[in-house]
Amino acid sequence: MSDHPPAVELRRSVAVLATEWWLVAGGLAGYLAFGAWVVTTGLALDAFAPGLAASGLATVGPVTVTGVVALATVAWLLAPALVAAWLLDRRLSNVNGNLVSQYRIDHPGVLPALPGVLVLVATAAALVVGPRTPVLAVMALAGVHLLVRTVAFGRRVYSFSPKPLFTAMSAVSALALGAAWLVHAVRLPGTVGELVAGAGVAAVVETGLGAAGIGSGTALGVLVAVPALLSGLYLLAQTLVAARVRSRAPLSTPTKRAEQRYPIMPPVADSSRPGPPTPSAVEGSDSATTDPSSAPATDEPAADTADTSESVETTDEPDDGSHTRVFTADESAPDDASSMAAVADANGETDDDGWIDDTAIFSPDGATGSGDECGECGEEIPRESVTFCPNCGERLRR
Repeated sequence: MSDHPPAVELRRSVAVLATEWWLVAGGLAGYLAFGAWVVTTGLALDAFAPGLAASGLATVGPVTVTGVVALATVAWLLAPALVAAWLLDRRLSNVNGNLVSQYRIDHPGVLPALPGVLVLVATAAALVVGPRTPVLAVMALAGVHLLVRTVAFGRRVYSFSPKPLFTAMSAVSALALGAAWLVHAVRLPGTVGELVAGAGVAAVVETGLGAAGIGSGTALGVLVAVPALLSGLYLLAQTLVAARVRSRAPLSTPTKRAEQRYPIMPPVADSSRPGPPTPSAVEGSDSATTDPSSAPATDEPAADTADTSESVETTDEPDDGSHTRVFTADESAPDDASSMAAVADANGETDDDGWIDDTAIFSPDGATGSGDECGECGEEIPRESVTFCPNCGERLRR
């Protein structure tokens, strides 16, 4: 988990508001585009099929489904809701990087805090002063913002984040806001109100309110509160599921999407998986090695083994095993034969081990730095202990 205090993370959550301009622009564009779509399709239906708009197609209980009601159900509610859910999912997905770059907060739980407080304030104001238009407008904006932050939060957490659930939440919220627009549009005055009435919106709203058995003011308040209500239910479910996951930690096979984050948990102990040996296993292996009775049986007699162990010579002087003789600058560098003899005398060896000197040093010009010829001027040098060329002063042996 992050070491940032909650106050710092909360300030980072507030700072994300500067990058959420697309939410305001998209909401305003959606409001105008949805209104134009409703008026255009309603007037087109009334112009090209006037009998179909008023004729009854079916009866559902006490409600008669007319042509304009069917048009409103499919073209005004379902289709715009699916489009809005697709656009929001595309915006808050890892495909275009918005979720990873914009909402990259160590504590994603602080994302819904700011719009959640605004929703509570707007709800309290609506309960005090009633469903006034300014209060409902603030509640709608805060609810949409809370939904966006909740989807961003839910996509990042590990415990409970099914992607189809977020798509369904967005679609249902868009459908509720579309229905709220229809209920509110009936009250619009002037030319816009006349266009809305001519498109048959009033008949659709009257049918819907009659089927629900509630007034327009109550229906408008309930529909506007749907995004905030869905977000609150998800946050509650997420909290319960996260507590259950933490109680069952650590996770045996953790899997996550690219945009998700979750606390790193220690792996589950599994005896079937290879891992470091336990102390008991180490002790068992040591005892098995040192116990003569546990040694594997061989065809050679035990006496040969004893003779071999007794033939090993031990000395009191430590041996570093390098067998390297260091020559000082005052001492002449011996040739191959003398160096081999010196090493053999130092180690008490008389046999030739076949060591070959293949460490010839090459100059940048490609000439070898041998003892017969100077690599710089080509002067022939006798094989003596000469360090510098007597002609040009070039160092012969480095």
